[in-house]
Amino acid sequence: MRYITPEALLRMRFGEPPWPSWDVAVLCFRGDAGGGALVDKLGARPVAGKTLYGLDETAERPFSYQVTLGSHRILIVQRCLWGGPQAAILVEELACLDVRVIIGFGVAGSLVERLPKGTQIVGARAAVIDGTTRAYTAAAAVEPDTGLLAAARVIAERQGIPLAPVCLAGVDALYRETPDDVRRWRSLDIDAINMETPTLYAAAATCGVRSVWVGHVSDTLWLTSQAWDSWQRWRRRLRMATMAWRTPKRWWLVIGSGFSLPRCLSVGRCGLRARCRPQ
Repeated sequence: MRYITPEALLRMRFGEPPWPSWDVAVLCFRGDAGGGALVDKLGARPVAGKTLYGLDETAERPFSYQVTLGSHRILIVQRCLWGGPQAAILVEELACLDVRVIIGFGVAGSLVERLPKGTQIVGARAAVIDGTTRAYTAAAAVEPDTGLLAAARVIAERQGIPLAPVCLAGVDALYRETPDDVRRWRSLDIDAINMETPTLYAAAATCGVRSVWVGHVSDTLWLTSQAWDSWQRWRRRLRMATMAWRTPKRWWLVIGSGFSLPRCLSVGRCGLRARCRPQ
């Protein structure tokens, strides 16, 4: 028995079913710029009223947008900034709203020099070192849906965009990351950190939802430099590197289950890293 269920809160929010529903959700684990670019390119429009837990919408600053592409109803959720606990809650509610594919669109801090800022990455594996993910799995690591991972890699290859498969970990204490932590994470073969990917994968698997996380490296925490190289000194370089993505080519490619993945989801745009967006 669980004391609180997503169905109970959805009934409080929407009343009895039928509830709003979508086929695919994109969770933007980042600030306004990156997620806003996605909303603009797909022509999405705000969803009227509060849709998901903790995201109190206003007409001037909505969180949730929707668009229909072909026969697929797509929900895009902006500014998912609060890591694993928020990711878990959103995945649970989205599963109850008929979503069967969730794409995480985010940014991460690199721990290794082969992943400099601006590198496009996909979460091929996620180490479980945080507390929230442990509520969903006892495994040492979790993985994305194999079909979605393969689709992301194929799409990037077709477009000539280097896409590095990495092992990500979710880190809880933003202001307590030290060189000793980086050494420990590297001993577990972790390549980069954010706050959400392991929980996204574990919660999605528990709820019967397919998921994958794609994004880019926004900052670095390398042992060689013993310093944090922040997201503030890379924007011009990344804008130049991603100009090739902003062309009116084919946007949607069919993947295994009949859903489609937008090619723009593998590209980053200068937005603040979700796990360290200043308030």
